[in-house]
Amino acid sequence: MPNLAAQKLKHGRNSMIAVFTYENMFPVESRNEFYRFFVGIQEAAEKIGYDLLILNNRPTAANRSSRISLADGAVMIGINRDDNDILQLLKRKFPLVFVGRREAPGVQTHWVTFDYRSVIRQMISHISPACHEGLVYIEDVGFGREPRQDKRRYLYEIAAEKGLSVTSVYADELHTIPLEGMQLVFQKRVAVLDRLNQIVDFECQCKRAGLILGKDIIACVLEDDWEGGHADWTRWTDRRVELGSLAVEYLSLLLKGDPLENLPRLVALELVVAQSTCAVTNPAVSANT
Repeated sequence: MPNLAAQKLKHGRNSMIAVFTYENMFPVESRNEFYRFFVGIQEAAEKIGYDLLILNNRPTAANRSSRISLADGAVMIGINRDDNDILQLLKRKFPLVFVGRREAPGVQTHWVTFDYRSVIRQMISHISPACHEGLVYIEDVGFGREPRQDKRRYLYEIAAEKGLSVTSVYADELHTIPLEGMQLVFQKRVAVLDRLNQIVDFECQCKRAGLILGKDIIACVLEDDWEGGHADWTRWTDRRVELGSLAVEYLSLLLKGDPLENLPRLVALELVVAQSTCAVTNPAVSANT
């Protein structure tokens, strides 16, 4: 069997890129939230001519025995991460592209992400006619990574531009929404959920209160329906395959030393209007169910 590390030293490239994560996602299943990112990575790698090395251990640049050294570069999927390991990779100029915005202190990072700002603007414009008393933002407790921070910031900024107040309510570690938080929702009648995993409890509490979602309560979620079970919720389109593909395209240019300015970092999203906001009167947004 050829020594791949030696071949790389001799020829400089071996046409192999790594996909690594600290998430428990391999083997990949279709109901995993990272599955469609991985599909996009596979498709783009095959199109460009890269072999894939899949890693879900702790690949570090400091550890010379790490299999990541066999790859020309890597794409990282997932939210969980070891910042010390990643910082070592970045300091050694290892070509690394993140799926989702990521920052690290003192070093440049390369990432691709969704155009959250534009689609959140569409969403707020859609529900704003119902926001007579502002809206409630339901988010998971704890500090979120950069994509969650971005969505929160855009929501608050765009609501402020439109003169809408936003009140945050925090779901617990089990994604259960406190009763006092739901009382605010019942009062204001409009809610934006941070995650799909908050939907079950939200719907149950509305039902117990005798309130109909989409009629008595207007609600939407800041995600796509990657689970495939929330077609009645206003959300945005699933473009995870496209984002995974863009990460590989970005890495390919990085490896070639080509200019990155002309390659977009953002994948566009479209608002999907569904039953959960059907009582809103807004002809500017057509219903897509």
